[in-house]
Amino acid sequence: MNEIPHLSEAFAQVLQEAREEARVSQQELARRVKCARSFISFLETRTHLPSLNAFLVLCSALDLPAAEVLRRLENRLAFLQQAADAEKKAKGQGADVPIMR
Repeated sequence: MNEIPHLSEAFAQVLQEAREEARVSQQELARRVKCARSFISFLETRTHLPSLNAFLVLCSALDLPAAEVLRRLENRLAFLQQAADAEKKAKGQGADVPIMR
């Protein structure tokens, strides 16, 4: 299966922003989802991606609809892809073909 470019980075950014908007620490979010704080840290530092179950539990703990988080994620992926394409173009390389759309 193909991997979606920039997915870990985009998810990490969206999660951290959502957590900060909710004014919740990593420790508090971990308590809410019943996991170790290090797991939240791994998600926010692009070390791990959550399972679908973990994703839905995180959304619930942040009081955000999963659809809203996915919308933010898609927007961030598009932004990161555009930035990567612009960087490649500046270096004289071709742009990647987006996987999503």
